[in-house]
Amino acid sequence: MRSAAEIAALDVVIAAAWRAPVREELDGWELRYGYGLTGRANSAWPRRDGLLSLSERIARLEAWYRDRGLPPKVQLSPGSEPAALDEELALRGWERSNDVLIETADASTAEPDRQVALLDHPDDAWLDVWLRSRVFPKDQVDRVLPMLESGDSVFARVAQDAVGRATHHEGWVAVTCMATRPEARRRGAGRAVLAALTGWASRRDARLCLNVDATNEPARRLYEGAGFEPQYPYWYRTAPE
Repeated sequence: MRSAAEIAALDVVIAAAWRAPVREELDGWELRYGYGLTGRANSAWPRRDGLLSLSERIARLEAWYRDRGLPPKVQLSPGSEPAALDEELALRGWERSNDVLIETADASTAEPDRQVALLDHPDDAWLDVWLRSRVFPKDQVDRVLPMLESGDSVFARVAQDAVGRATHHEGWVAVTCMATRPEARRRGAGRAVLAALTGWASRRDARLCLNVDATNEPARRLYEGAGFEPQYPYWYRTAPE
């Protein structure tokens, strides 16, 4: 596993690639709200310790999310501060999710084996594939487009079968939004999208990172077959009702 400083730096890269439309500072933590789309955009990021007591920060966090109609949620990693936060939330009965792995790789110049469109903005076909994978209504997409289009980003699409996104930040390219229509799986569309995004990263002389559910064996085979290696986990704690 990487050092605490390296983990904290990668947490910053991933967070920069996925900036919630609504953010508020809470004494070293960032409260994030993205209209319910993705756990990362709708959870608190405890990036550094502060001056308030832990109990006070948790109470304010809980009120902030409940005011917005969401269950309070915190995204934790080995770089979260304070170090006792995960244990404190567990004692309070906050439910722990499965691990999500941060994986990294060197960028490759290998060409995809099929045509991939690289777009400056997500088009309707890209949004159709990705939003269906997230079960998010397309008529509300204007709320979350700022989150998708933040930073130096590119959107990859193979026909109407598979999509992905990459965002460049401080020498890293974070790969996100990988999705393939169920009927198009195991046909190489996702692999072609990943190859196109790694080529985009190579042209920026950047390393690659992404996150994948630890239990998602097909996705892990795809990524690790492309040279990605697990570095550390993150997980969520969700408050009881």
